[in-house]
Amino acid sequence: MPPASWIYEPDNDHTIERNWLFELKRKRYRSIASGKSHDYYVFDLADAVHAIAVTPDRKLVLVRQFRAGAAKDSLETPGGLLEPGEDPLEAGARELVEETGYAGDPPRSLGSVHSNSSLLSSKITTVLIENAIKVGEKNLDPGEEIEIVLVPVDQIRRYIKEGLIDNVLVVASLLEWMIDESEHQ
Repeated sequence: MPPASWIYEPDNDHTIERNWLFELKRKRYRSIASGKSHDYYVFDLADAVHAIAVTPDRKLVLVRQFRAGAAKDSLETPGGLLEPGEDPLEAGARELVEETGYAGDPPRSLGSVHSNSSLLSSKITTVLIENAIKVGEKNLDPGEEIEIVLVPVDQIRRYIKEGLIDNVLVVASLLEWMIDESEHQ
């Protein structure tokens, strides 16, 4: 990968807000080409994981939950933020069980992408858990209200195309899964 075209100037950092979820910072970078400096605003947010869970009868285990940014319910893959130092494979399996009560084969990483590289420092790792079956009840965080939705694998493209699944990070995770599926057929 080629080096960045801008150089970070850490002496000009300024924290604007810090809370349990994120740290908003003003960071200064200087262009190697022009020498000009520019302030950028970055949310330092923990990395996250999405679990693509496929049941033995070829359904995806999805969750429907309220999302305040969109002011509506969203159909998504189970997932959440990683604890510092937490392995994404372990976190994906944990999130799946906590949010749905499902578990399956050992998780396999499908890759990672930046959430929104213009504003966020976080990356999302997608893990695949095959042969997912119901093993218990949900164990939700306070404030979480989650409905489990099982969607046949062959309907996922339609759900995305029709906007039934419209969270870009979930769509990116599902794309990673669809690419993996096509490579393993």
